[in-house]
Amino acid sequence: MASIASALPIYDIVHWAHAVGAKVLVDACQSVPHMAVDVQRLDADFLVASSHKMCGPTGIGFLYGKSDLLFAMPPFLGGGEMISDVFLDHSTFAEPPSRFEAGTPAIGEAIGLGAAIDYLSAIGMQKIHDYEPMKIFAMDLMGSRNT
Repeated sequence: MASIASALPIYDIVHWAHAVGAKVLVDACQSVPHMAVDVQRLDADFLVASSHKMCGPTGIGFLYGKSDLLFAMPPFLGGGEMISDVFLDHSTFAEPPSRFEAGTPAIGEAIGLGAAIDYLSAIGMQKIHDYEPMKIFAMDLMGSRNT
């Protein structure tokens, strides 16, 4: 879903990209607060979303990644719980997602993101999705939508 209330053919895009060997990262920030997203059916390699678009706090989001790709990715920072063992000549890293979490986590923001997900889930993603066309129709009638 784009910010202008149009949906892109994301399943086709993922299929076409994979057909030529590309990895696919889907920016789902505009979609996850409005509809259920099935990452397995989508088959994207990575999917990202931000908390503040989901009624949650700013400064946090999430990354979904296929397990084999996450295990193959080296961390880009060091420190904290991401390091499993340290030797004189090298370090070994924890399994994902810990291997990408250097330093102190944003605990309050993570709790807020969890609460936002619980809130949207309690309403029901299908109800939210079904409401969207009615909202757009009402906004058009009131002349309050910029298109």
